[in-house]
Amino acid sequence: MTNVVTLQERKEGRFNRIVEDEQGLTLVELLATVVILAIIMGVGALAIGKVIQNSREDAAISNIQQALNAGSLYQMNELTDGATGEFGLDEVKTKGYIKQVKSYGTLTDIKFTVGTDGELSVKFPTGQLKAGSKSSKEFDGDVDAASNLDRTTLFD
Repeated sequence: MTNVVTLQERKEGRFNRIVEDEQGLTLVELLATVVILAIIMGVGALAIGKVIQNSREDAAISNIQQALNAGSLYQMNELTDGATGEFGLDEVKTKGYIKQVKSYGTLTDIKFTVGTDGELSVKFPTGQLKAGSKSSKEFDGDVDAASNLDRTTLFD
């Protein structure tokens, strides 16, 4: 019977020694871990902010392209063949060629021009579109110019 008790005491003794050696994290280790996590979160927040800003700028470019498409539909359906002149985005909206216009700024300031060759162009004044805290530069161009438009041209 003595052998059994000795074996059991040995196992408990080894376990107790392992548990006694574990003291947890020191204050310095805990602070180092918190600092590393804060740095990682800061880098992540900057990266996410950049992605969000780029998305807003891309949405503004899309708004210009959408306005040109709506203006083109208006031109085909409402103007007589060979008609030249100017009309505003407010007229295009009134006729129902574009629905969502809350991000375009003042609609009467956005003007479409039909040239003598029938080419449609649009003019967005400076600051007409917003992407976060950035305001757009002036855009004056046709469908080709709008399709080649990029963030740096419109906002930087």
